[in-house]
Amino acid sequence: MTRTLVISDIHGCYEELELLLETANYDSKNDQLIFLGDYVDRGQSNREVVDLVKRHVYNNGAVALRGNHDQMFLDWLDNPVMHSFLYKINGGGSTVASYLGISEEQVDFLTWSPSRVLDYAQEIIENYDEEIRFLKALPYYHEDDNHIYVHAGINPLMDDWKKTSEQEFIWIREPFLYNSHNHDKTVIHGHTPCINLHQKPGIYFGDKKIGIDGACAYGYQLNCLVIDEIGYDSVSVKKLDRIKAK
Repeated sequence: MTRTLVISDIHGCYEELELLLETANYDSKNDQLIFLGDYVDRGQSNREVVDLVKRHVYNNGAVALRGNHDQMFLDWLDNPVMHSFLYKINGGGSTVASYLGISEEQVDFLTWSPSRVLDYAQEIIENYDEEIRFLKALPYYHEDDNHIYVHAGINPLMDDWKKTSEQEFIWIREPFLYNSHNHDKTVIHGHTPCINLHQKPGIYFGDKKIGIDGACAYGYQLNCLVIDEIGYDSVSVKKLDRIKAK
């Protein structure tokens, strides 16, 4: 039976992602794997997550979409002096540390001089060109016969949902969450933790909307929405406890 497996908001939780795919019995030859973005920030293994997602896209035909945190990482690389403070408060220190091969405790944007920030960004750009090009090429949405897949949501006021702005595809929250849309397809999204939608981290089923962000980076779980010819199912893996490297 052909299945579609949908995962979002991994946020550097590499071990949880590998365990989730194993628990879901992911079969690369028969299953369609779709990632809804936010591969980096907050977790410890951001570089490894991007590499794993990239390999699934290139080798197994997976679909990987862009999230707001992936975009923030790219924005920081393009202009690290301008974006350092915003990126830091949104969990970017763990991503920079991951790509520099240092601990997050060594990353403090607030004390870096502009020249040092530029040097760090340049080091990442020079050493991870393929990974950066992969992130820059990530699309904002995907659709199949019955579903629209996005990171954050769509503009519900648009007759043509594809005219949703790039900013909205990766950042929208209340206008999408609190308003119905008139499209035939169900929108599957991440970005807003399910615990904020129905007070539990499991997958949220709304009115032609399905939220799957299990808030793993906040200590909850990583969710996988499973779609087959029968309907919907879900698999989840709890956040693993680990000691941060000093």
